[in-house]
Amino acid sequence: MIEGAILKKLTVHKDERGRLFEIMRSDDEMFEKFGQCYITVCNPGWVKGWHFHKKQVDFFCVLRGKSRIVLCDKRKKSTTYDNVEEFVICADEPSVLRIPKGVIHGFETVGDEPSWIMNMPTRLYNRAKPDEFRLPLDSGEVKYEPWKTRKGW
Repeated sequence: MIEGAILKKLTVHKDERGRLFEIMRSDDEMFEKFGQCYITVCNPGWVKGWHFHKKQVDFFCVLRGKSRIVLCDKRKKSTTYDNVEEFVICADEPSVLRIPKGVIHGFETVGDEPSWIMNMPTRLYNRAKPDEFRLPLDSGEVKYEPWKTRKGW
């Protein structure tokens, strides 16, 4: 596991009416700070790819469909420097993935239906000066071959 990344399986409460699961609580050991909450939708065949943050931590939860989320650790002082890790997360088995600041990440939909990811980053998005640094999918910085020739950013 990439240093600082955490995958937490969520407890699902089910009955004849449906399901309920808590994604994040302020007393959760993973909780750090609330910045905002948003949903990003990824269409099949596309990659929402390589970017990282210097100040914020992301918390991804797949709400609909199935996503492949890939992390690449380029933090020079990390014990997992240069490691790449894949997570396939499905809405039917809810989890939260903590993505540390400085870790390059991206995602794609697995299957024929769009996937919906809710992110609860620790900081507000600053439109004037975003804490988002992008790399092309074919960047030599990331040793992940499957996306090198894919469409996306």
